[in-house]
Amino acid sequence: METNNVFSFQRLILLGKQFWIIYKKMIGIMLPGFAGILFIVLILLQSMGNFQKWENHDYMGIFTILFLSWGFIIAGYSYPGFRNKEKSMAYLMLPASASEKFVFEFLTRIVVFIFLMPLFFLVVANLEGIFVHSLVPGFEHYSFSLAETWSEINYQLHYDGWNKFAMMQGCLFVFIAAFTGASHFSKSPVLKTMLVFSIFVAGYAFFTFILVKGLNLRDFHPANDRILFIKNWHDTIAPLAIGLTVINMCLLAIAYFRLKEKEA
Repeated sequence: METNNVFSFQRLILLGKQFWIIYKKMIGIMLPGFAGILFIVLILLQSMGNFQKWENHDYMGIFTILFLSWGFIIAGYSYPGFRNKEKSMAYLMLPASASEKFVFEFLTRIVVFIFLMPLFFLVVANLEGIFVHSLVPGFEHYSFSLAETWSEINYQLHYDGWNKFAMMQGCLFVFIAAFTGASHFSKSPVLKTMLVFSIFVAGYAFFTFILVKGLNLRDFHPANDRILFIKNWHDTIAPLAIGLTVINMCLLAIAYFRLKEKEA
């Protein structure tokens, strides 16, 4: 077995050091840029309500949108070495196995983002709240709390484990879909990934429409209003969560073997 085909934590760490040396300036520009965008967005939204009635659930809505959209973009630009032929050759020649490159990209683009984004939002949102409160003393309830946010999520999901698991897998699907697209497309991976999945969604919607119209399913009411042994949302959440998990695992496998194919 070749050494380059064996997973090595030492080479994984060296890969991280090399990434930091090459992209530290870009990271240093992106973080203040994202913070500035978030700062301005919060001020604009709060000003629309005359800096009144702003509570933790308002922050939670903005956080959810930014968490999914920024996560999709960051995951969608994984494997930056694939953006052109010269960088691709240099990236493929790195003394690291495909599994090490795959794990490194997954950790830095998805896992690190999932853990750091809430902390980043917490700091920026509270600094923005303090800043606005100093200018508009009447602006109250401006602090953002992760603990209160998690409590609200638990309440909305009825403290049910399957609901939480399905939500987690749904978020991961957004990131993993973009991550898989980045392993396939060299140019404009985010836009091409969005186009591909838009086609899939549109095709599925069209197929469903044709199926409902063709079979006249609107007038079909089986016993106990059950379809495929599913009676209500509580019956569907577990299969949905399991299905999303299987899809995510398949997408990760596709991304990994696509990387192996490029290195072959």
